Amino acid sequence: MKIVHIVYGLEFGGIETMLVNIVNEQVKTGNEISVVIINNTINNNLYSAIDNRVKVYCLGRPVGSKNPYYILKFNYRINKISPDIIHIHTPSIIRYFLPFVKYKMCVTKHDVHKEQENRFLSKYSHIYSISTSVKDYLLSATGVKSKVIYNGIDIDGILSKNRPYSPDKVLKLVQVGRLYHTVKGQDVLIEAVKIIKLKGGDVHLYLIGDGPSREYIENLISKNDLNKNITLLGAKSQQYIFEHLCEYDLFVQPSINEGFGLTVAEAMAAKLPVLISENQGPLEIIDNGKYGFSFKNGDSNDCANKIMEIIERGFDEKMIENGYARVKELFSIEQTANSYIEEYKKILG
Repeated sequence: MKIVHIVYGLEFGGIETMLVNIVNEQVKTGNEISVVIINNTINNNLYSAIDNRVKVYCLGRPVGSKNPYYILKFNYRINKISPDIIHIHTPSIIRYFLPFVKYKMCVTKHDVHKEQENRFLSKYSHIYSISTSVKDYLLSATGVKSKVIYNGIDIDGILSKNRPYSPDKVLKLVQVGRLYHTVKGQDVLIEAVKIIKLKGGDVHLYLIGDGPSREYIENLISKNDLNKNITLLGAKSQQYIFEHLCEYDLFVQPSINEGFGLTVAEAMAAKLPVLISENQGPLEIIDNGKYGFSFKNGDSNDCANKIMEIIERGFDEKMIENGYARVKELFSIEQTANSYIEEYKKILG
């Protein structure tokens, strides 16, 4: 089967990371896989992680360009590939196809915050959501029905933590995600660290990722005199993250909006306890508190209090082990990739 996946860019983020994992898994099963990247925004770490058997086409369009050359280039490339199925990862990409060109295609809705994308969903016959939360959101916001296929992670590639946290040491917090505070909530977590520091708590936060809010976050850290308490590690390769997650004591995901929470599942696979904001996607991963902790969305005080409570109580090793088992059962990349293959077959009829 000839399968083409299409994305706008290959920046450091959940959509792009998930895409790399899926194509790497799908190409193992003898399918001919291609990836078309429309824009010129490419993260070299992610790009280099793509299996050599996957054909990657970078169209180089400047972000926001309305030059029709890129529309023609896009359609020329798709025509040359001549795919059996096209899998689109942002609904608005459908507008780049010339009106007389018809392909078998599907779309995955990865988030709940890009509402401007919803108006394009009516153009698709086959729509997938990455969680029940996204599915319910789409139905209530647009009336569009979709099928849930959970995002998957490479569980076997993630090193697991094999030592408990010692209360006489500094608690090492980690957050992984694009530095985009209005969506990912890094400012909420930074404020929580400030509150913990004022209360005499001893924690150190490591932020892994890069993005448009980096300067804002750097200024926020300096303004609150937290340079000794917070370290910005920048964007890291997936391999680096998988090898080093186990070195931390608590994973915190303070997202304001999150459709699924790939990094939450990865942290659970690394056998880290997780603390998340009460978002539908991540809350679904921890089964409403059964496999992790949560705090009120956007509430720095509640986040700080939950971290302090965790320090005082210690970690529930049974919860951590059960969380690992849950991720292994529901969120493996093999299961995700194969589920999509089965859906493609249905579409082809």
